[in-house]
Amino acid sequence: MTAIDAVLFDVGNVLIEWDPRHLYRTIFVQDDGFADEDRVTWFLTEICTMDWHVQHDLGRSPEEQIATLAPRHPEHEDLIRAFYERFQEMIPGAIEPMVAAKQQMKATGTRIYGLTNFGVETFDDTRRRFDFLNDFEDVVVSGAERMKKPDPAIFKLCIDRFNIAPERTLFIDDSVANIDSARTLGFETHLFDSPDTCLKKCRMLGLI
Repeated sequence: MTAIDAVLFDVGNVLIEWDPRHLYRTIFVQDDGFADEDRVTWFLTEICTMDWHVQHDLGRSPEEQIATLAPRHPEHEDLIRAFYERFQEMIPGAIEPMVAAKQQMKATGTRIYGLTNFGVETFDDTRRRFDFLNDFEDVVVSGAERMKKPDPAIFKLCIDRFNIAPERTLFIDDSVANIDSARTLGFETHLFDSPDTCLKKCRMLGLI
């Protein structure tokens, strides 16, 4: 097995938790005080959809995002604005075992990079909140590049910008499509589903 000397981390749901439901469960509340899960699902399926949000990951600002959607659903304008104005409420915290492993790898000389589908503005806010997002050797943010995973072009950008060899780089991500794209380019990969299985893979590769 080729020795791994670099790790390329996804951010959302690998290093930090992210789910819009965390926010909208506090907005759509039933009379009994519990979240109205049906209403949350409806809103995120029919109004603030992932197809809409992905345009932010591709570089559209929160203001532009709201301007494209609010006129189509004026009765829900406040709820649409909340998506970006209260974005941090979608992130309850860090995935601490992964943060600790990332720090351990860095301390022992492994090169640590980030590749994230994230808007510029929301990523800036998020790394002000989580300082460990500032200690990558470098990070590629989809919104700044106006392309996103799983486009092979954004992986090739990382290869060139970070001067990494895919066969010596572990890419960790929670998306099957992203993992498949990276594997096609020769990366060692791990599909993240829990800290325990990911840390087991990192130990197997001698990274921690």
